This record gives sequence, structure tokens and C-alpha cells, in this order.
Amino acid sequence: MEAPLAHAEPTTGDAIGHLLGRCWAARAEPGAVFEVIERSDGFVGVCDAAEYFAPFDDWPERERQLVSRARGAVLDVGCGAGRHALHLLKEGLDVTAVDSSPGAVRVCRDRELPAQLGAAEELPCAEGTFDTLLALGANLGLLGGRARAATTLAEFARVAAPGARLLATGRDPYASTGRVHTDYHEANRRAGRMAGQLRIRIRSGVLAGPYFDYLYCSLPELEELLAPSDWSLSEAFESPGGGYGVVLALTR
Repeated sequence: MEAPLAHAEPTTGDAIGHLLGRCWAARAEPGAVFEVIERSDGFVGVCDAAEYFAPFDDWPERERQLVSRARGAVLDVGCGAGRHALHLLKEGLDVTAVDSSPGAVRVCRDRELPAQLGAAEELPCAEGTFDTLLALGANLGLLGGRARAATTLAEFARVAAPGARLLATGRDPYASTGRVHTDYHEANRRAGRMAGQLRIRIRSGVLAGPYFDYLYCSLPELEELLAPSDWSLSEAFESPGGGYGVVLALTR
């Protein structure tokens, strides 16, 4: 008789960095490596990791629109594998790339992008440095929730030069109308959280990153978060399916 196998929990580590490293080693071939995103209620989403390396022509239209507006000194926050920063470097802009994942930073450096370690709420950058900040790839999610949004927006303003713009993409959580999503929204509200305040972790092989908050918010909710900050909503580009792009203007 076979003995039952023990159930092993995943090893905690830099799962996103591991994932990007695997994909880079596979030459970023579509279909070679997949990202697993696990939500705190057990819901799992899967996407092709090759999207982190996609060329400009394969980006969503809202990202192409926004990145074309970058000017001056640029800060790419949550740069991942560096696709936005590398494109702007090729366009001749002065770009600084930052990510909280050591593995992501290694992949960027392998791609000849001198990325730095740093978190959105504590950037390794001097005050008043950047004319353009990027939070693309749905990285408005880095706002996290009401409390962290205030800290992160203040940090973005600290490193921004007068007249700076923040070019970002996000997702409206209410575009997902399935019961598994609406129940999650309601559970968040009962806990005093924003409805689209996702608690997620990334999986790659036997690695799992730590759980963290990643925010999906509607445009009206975004404006509420911006109201006490030094940023205002200047333009918005909405897409079918709930994705959107925004231009935020520094108001001080």
C-alpha cells in the first residue's frame, strides 16, 4: 500500500523575481512561463509572464498613449522586467527604474537597464527629481488602499519636479461582476476596506511571495484618494473590460 504524501506549503520568497527570471531564461517566449496570482479568498488567476517583456506594439492602447507623453527625467515605479523603461531609454529619455523585487532588478540589469531596489512608498530618489512618473501595468494598484495611498502619493510628490505628471493605469473592480468577485467586494466592505482592495500573492514554481494589498479602484474612487494629496486627475482613458489610463498632474 502506498503511503500518503505529506502536503507541503510553498516556500516563501521572491516569487515575482523568480517568475521573471524563468521567463527571461526562456527568451520571453509566449506560453513558456505563466504567472499565478492567488487571492486571499482562494481565487486564482493565471496570465502569460511574457506580457512583462512585450514590445511596444503589443501593449494595450492606453499604455501606448500614456508612454508617448513621457518627458524629461522619468521614474518607472514597479518596473518589473523593464519594458516601459527600456522603450523610453531607446527614445532618448533619462529613465530611472525601481522595483521592490531583487529578482526583477537582476532581470532588468541583464537587459542593460540599471534598475534599483525600492518600494513605491519609500523611493531611493532625491526630492524634486522627476518630470514624469510611471505606474503602468495596472500599477495604480501600488496605492494599496486608503491609508497606504496617502503615503504613496506623498512619496510620489516628494520626488516629483514642479509641473510633473504621473502616467498610470488601473482597473475598475466593478467591471468584474461574477459572484466570486462581488462576494469578495462585500467582504472587503464589511472589513472596512475598499471593495477592490485585493489581498494577493504571486506564485512561481514552489515559491510564493508574501501576501500584499493591491488596489483596483474606480475613477470616482481614485479622485477621492487624490483629493487630500498633491495630485489631481487631469485626463482619463477608459477601455472595455474595466481597464483605464490616467494622467495625474502635480498641483503644488
